Amino acid sequence: MSRNRLALAAFAILATAVMAAPRPAQAQVDLDLRGGVYTDADSGFVGGGILTGLTAGWYFNPNVEYVFVDPGSLWTVNADFHYDITRAGDWSIWAGGGPALVVRDYGNDRRHRNDNTTTDLGVNALAGIGLVHGPVRPFFQAKVLLSNDTQGVLAFGLRF
Repeated sequence: MSRNRLALAAFAILATAVMAAPRPAQAQVDLDLRGGVYTDADSGFVGGGILTGLTAGWYFNPNVEYVFVDPGSLWTVNADFHYDITRAGDWSIWAGGGPALVVRDYGNDRRHRNDNTTTDLGVNALAGIGLVHGPVRPFFQAKVLLSNDTQGVLAFGLRF
């Protein structure tokens, strides 16, 4: 099995195990759609994820992001956790982090002729603010993806 497939399989097993862990009976699962910019790649991205409560104040937010780089493509698969630091009225402020899998395909870029696709493991550190109540809840999140190609990420999204 190639290194890329092995890393992807290990990450999928970890994410599945965490998602299958017991949760409180009242746990709610929300979907999110997000977009923004990877500042170091100077490129926009789109993504989506799920948000589910684990215990009082703790949340699991696995997500996938596709970054519009040229040439090639850049994907991140993230298993983020966060803790609600405070809830002020209808707003929540959180901080957290989690592991990330970064897959970069350099396409026809000749500088990477011998290794067109790379897979890297990284760690996210993040903070955000979002609306707590309502059928559609906007949020803003900033994160740093620490990996071989460290990125700053600014995201705006909607949870529903």
